[in-house]
Amino acid sequence: MLIVCAMYRSFREQAIEYVKQVAQEDSAGNYAKAFPLYMNSFEYFKTYAKYENNYKIREAVMQKVNEHLRRAEEIRAVRDEFV
Repeated sequence: MLIVCAMYRSFREQAIEYVKQVAQEDSAGNYAKAFPLYMNSFEYFKTYAKYENNYKIREAVMQKVNEHLRRAEEIRAVRDEFV
């Protein structure tokens, strides 16, 4: 159980780090850097949500993931226009 808790915490912490980096890159207009960071954060947040037992927390996390997913899709559309 202790290993699962530590792993669970690690996924949450890594996802938060990616989101911090995404916010910096997205705000600076560095969309080429922001897009893969968004994608990486999704993977960590999905895993975090999978092991979260609290339904309200899980729902809040997934709502935020969906907001970020929409933003990532916007960035991809802009990026694809210029490629």
